[in-house]
Amino acid sequence: MNSVENKYTILCVDDNKNNLFTLSALLENSGNVQTIEALSAKEGFNHLLSDKIDLILLDVQMPEMNGFEFAKLVKSNKKTKDIPIIFVTAVFKSEEFIQEGFEIGAVDYLTKPIDDNQLLNKISLYLKIFEQNNKLKLNEKKFTDIAQSIGDGIYSVDMHGKTTFVNRQALKMLGFKIDDLMGKVIHEYIHYKDVNNNIIPKFQCNIYKVLESEKSYKTEYTYFVKKDGSFLPVSLLATPLYDNNSVAGVVVTFRDKTTDDKVLELENEKIKNQEQIIHSMINMIESRDSYTAGHTKRVAEYCELIAKEMNYSQEDIDILKKAAWLHDIGKISTPDSVLLKPGKLTNVEYELIQDHLTSGYNMLHEIDQYKDIAEIMREHHEKFDGSGYPRGLKKDEILPLSRIMIVADAFDAMTTNRVYKPRKSIGVALEELQDLSAKHFHPEVVSAALVALKNIDIDSEITQLPHSIIEQQRFSYFYKDRLTNLFIIEYLPLLLRYKITTKSLYAYSIKLNNFTQYNKERSWSEGDTFLVEFSKFLDHLYDGAIVFRVEGDDFLLLYETQILTLKENLFTFPLFKDSIVDFTLKEYFIDSVDDIEHVESLLSL
Repeated sequence: MNSVENKYTILCVDDNKNNLFTLSALLENSGNVQTIEALSAKEGFNHLLSDKIDLILLDVQMPEMNGFEFAKLVKSNKKTKDIPIIFVTAVFKSEEFIQEGFEIGAVDYLTKPIDDNQLLNKISLYLKIFEQNNKLKLNEKKFTDIAQSIGDGIYSVDMHGKTTFVNRQALKMLGFKIDDLMGKVIHEYIHYKDVNNNIIPKFQCNIYKVLESEKSYKTEYTYFVKKDGSFLPVSLLATPLYDNNSVAGVVVTFRDKTTDDKVLELENEKIKNQEQIIHSMINMIESRDSYTAGHTKRVAEYCELIAKEMNYSQEDIDILKKAAWLHDIGKISTPDSVLLKPGKLTNVEYELIQDHLTSGYNMLHEIDQYKDIAEIMREHHEKFDGSGYPRGLKKDEILPLSRIMIVADAFDAMTTNRVYKPRKSIGVALEELQDLSAKHFHPEVVSAALVALKNIDIDSEITQLPHSIIEQQRFSYFYKDRLTNLFIIEYLPLLLRYKITTKSLYAYSIKLNNFTQYNKERSWSEGDTFLVEFSKFLDHLYDGAIVFRVEGDDFLLLYETQILTLKENLFTFPLFKDSIVDFTLKEYFIDSVDDIEHVESLLSL
């Protein structure tokens, strides 16, 4: 918790007083956190409305209103919908159970009984993510600043037609002050009559029709009513605003048609602001995940090289590069516990990741100047043979510029180190592109890529390994055993690829015998205590040793040299004395840590 910079308030909701007392004591002693306790969902929601809450720890099984029902209520309230929720549950976590929680809006789960280290690691992780999200708000402020500085008038309304934003240029053109329009039904001020002074009913207003049709409305010539009752000729674009794929309002951009002599100047300013918006979106990506940010920039570079080799125009290349910079923008809607997971994903998690294409498309395609970009980015996971997603397009059904991005995206994935897969050389990656030509990739694009990418320089240090504090925390969370705080065996391939500096190793398998009987005689709680103490003993037995908990009572110890006294040293563990538990020890010599598959097979416990 010490790495968290600010003070945060956590709401703990549980119908068990003992659970609340334990959570509060642990969290408040860890620093930078204060807790609020609630014994029911109703009491918890009262606190949400009256106190500033930064994160919710929520029990699933409660009387009257369970955790899922409470979470839906939280996410449906405008004031509370952005507060992260972590479910606390003793229910078996099936994939369906997990998916239901994610669909409601939870960021993760804790399973009872709660391990202290697991809880603190997870809370610290999400509080750091909360701090990162504050940076997103700064980027959102950039959007507001751009909208205020742009030469066009801009306003937005909610589903009831009430004004939620008006920029200075709109107020200046229409003669209103901000308080005249904010929170008011804007139809009654600037749309209520036509140029012939005929009253326009609200349901006939084209702006309101956008809410019903969910389609953009554009016209080159219409009139707004100014504050003094006169008319302002304008061109306008009204576009639906979306929240979770549902229309939540309309944003209207309009231009004074009486100032056509300034069209060129305004157009240049518009282009400039478009670029600022693009870079702000890129900053939003980078604030979520530094690896994703570097990936988008490299894909844009590879797209440009391939497109030039294929003799595309500079205009097409510029559109393609912008699409590449934004091709993963939909991951903003991906749950942190999925986006930030460093290893392979489960089926449910993979489906959530796949949804970033649709989310990104929905964010951009209704904005006129981003329509082409939205179409290109939506198809960057399609495949030539039709086996891709989200629409299963094949061959020439895929847009020409999307075909280029598909190859560039795959090439970058091949040539950068992933947690679960080492990078390929440029030559090997190009061979794989050629092998998959007319299967996954368009043959014409592959032919161009083989020429355009053969002499590029790639930083061999590019990796998904952690750089920042938040990335280090998430690695610790995903690769540490909840009870013992030892590494789990899934960390072994990563360790062999990136951390071990020697060519050979000695591995020692340590199996505890009679441990099931020990649990029956002494209780599971005492069994857990035994495992925790034995893990600490192993972890401190030899400097430089790396210790894993493989399964419940199986452990693995790696060391650079042979340990001749290990068996004698293990017998010194105090809890073995007068206990039915003993151990079986096996030694393995690993002559080459580079042969990862052989090592994993050898150490299958």
